[in-house]
Amino acid sequence: MSDSHVYSGRLEKKLKYTNTFYHKSPMLDIMNIDENQSNTVDFIITSDVLEHVPPPVERAFENLYSLLKKGGLCILSVPYYNSGETKEHYPDLHEYKISKVRGEYILHNRTKTGVKQEFSNLRFHGGPGATLEMRFFAKSSLLENIKKAGFTDIRLHEKSYPEFGIFIDPGEHSLVISMRKA
Repeated sequence: MSDSHVYSGRLEKKLKYTNTFYHKSPMLDIMNIDENQSNTVDFIITSDVLEHVPPPVERAFENLYSLLKKGGLCILSVPYYNSGETKEHYPDLHEYKISKVRGEYILHNRTKTGVKQEFSNLRFHGGPGATLEMRFFAKSSLLENIKKAGFTDIRLHEKSYPEFGIFIDPGEHSLVISMRKA
């Protein structure tokens, strides 16, 4: 899912691998997968993607699980705090768009009940658009989402692997997590 060139090139050379994107082909919208995609992949890497998907984020975890074949591996990274609760920036997001008003990006939302909302001071990662930060995870709720989706063999990796783009500082939060489909 929008994998870094640090490892996507290596994977393409060694495996039957397809890097997917949200905004260009080959596309994958993790919030809206097709039934015929279920049980089709051996592994998924999702690096700093799930903090950008609209709510409910639980659907993204369920769809990751659905995409994998039995025994399939998911490698995940997202920013998260070691304590506290996940902070959903826009919990009532439903029909929304982002526009630029007087040089500032504004999120315009209409909730499911029809209430209009506007948000400013938006946080983007890597540029405006689909990279809007929707949430900042807490470790406990992140692991709860993973377990509720059905994943097993959940591991938090505390070692750096620079050759794969994984750099961990001592005491770092937001460790890389691996998990398998039962």
